[in-house]
Amino acid sequence: MSTRDGLGNVAIVPIDTTGPLSCLHPVVPVPEEQCQQAARTCRLPAVNSLKADHLMTHSEIDLSGLLRLWDASCQPNGPAQPPSQPGFSGANVWRIETARGPLAVRGWPHPGLPRRRIEGLHQLLDHVGASVPVAIPIPTSNGDRLARWNEQLWQLEPWMPGVADFHDNPSPERLSEAIKTLASFHRSAREFVPGDETREWFGSSDSRKSPAVPEHLEQLDGWGHRWNELVARALRVTGQAEECSRAIEEIDNLFRRGRGWIGDQLAMVETTTFRCQPCLRDVWHDHLLWTGDHVTGLVDPGSCRIDNVAIDLARLLGSLVEDDVDGWELGLSTYEREAGLSLEETSLVTVLDQSGVMMAGAVWIDRLATGRVETGWATRIGRKLAEVARRMRALSGRVGLE
Repeated sequence: MSTRDGLGNVAIVPIDTTGPLSCLHPVVPVPEEQCQQAARTCRLPAVNSLKADHLMTHSEIDLSGLLRLWDASCQPNGPAQPPSQPGFSGANVWRIETARGPLAVRGWPHPGLPRRRIEGLHQLLDHVGASVPVAIPIPTSNGDRLARWNEQLWQLEPWMPGVADFHDNPSPERLSEAIKTLASFHRSAREFVPGDETREWFGSSDSRKSPAVPEHLEQLDGWGHRWNELVARALRVTGQAEECSRAIEEIDNLFRRGRGWIGDQLAMVETTTFRCQPCLRDVWHDHLLWTGDHVTGLVDPGSCRIDNVAIDLARLLGSLVEDDVDGWELGLSTYEREAGLSLEETSLVTVLDQSGVMMAGAVWIDRLATGRVETGWATRIGRKLAEVARRMRALSGRVGLE
């Protein structure tokens, strides 16, 4: 791709990269007794076993008490509908039909983010809403955008139109549209002025280390101390699901070979400073909703926090075009035209992308071992693990780790 250095000169940067497959939030160490409990109960069986292709749906729940906190226009015309295929995280989201159109009822995980961080996110969404199609939460009757109900924080927001179908209908035009949408978000978010109480998450800085880099290094270090145990537990959890077991064994092998190399790559940029601002940090294929060739929904911004824009570019491009060099060239050059991208930021995109690929397998093994994959079909989990292993294998071959 072409980009500009600090003097405005055009340079050609070769792109040879692979996209991340999973959001790499910092992994919180799980107490030993909790790990033992997970190993005993997590055969995705409170839900029976990974041998059964049984999809768990949201537990039956009466939302009427919660929804009474909003005005009459937000009251449902019928029963709340859970998603047709819940994600692996078991997020609490329902759709309701109302006089003001379809709405999403969203329950934040408990325990989870501090209330003031969520409220700061709502202020940011309000700010960027004129530039990108985001769901801005609807105030309750007392004016709050968050409601506490049943010891959990909830919000009500417009149900965004469109479907996440880029992979079903990819094109250069759609890829450019996706990147332009991301650039619009970044341009607007860069101008957001947070209050003092939320500046640590949603402020901007002209020179700051990327928080993602030390977080990834900390994750690598944490896995190194307990890796054998995590793999053994993940294998026990998957039981007789052979596709899962084969993928876990391959992920184990690839991660052992690649974690030192990834650590070295991250260490090379650990002390570099970048322009940082509010970034989505988990913007990927399923979080872009399309109507035709237009993005009509940029959804699930709960991971949003200050970082360099490279983290969003790595996440989004990797999920949309995977290893397609032309797709990366188009995506990065489009972003550079729309919002600017320095040589240092381009290098960070590559590092975060490649570390994301290699660490995605460890994220999944950690989730399985500690009981944080709550719902899903055995075949869905097996396919996801096989996809992760395939991307790790491709990266390992390209950089000579095999």
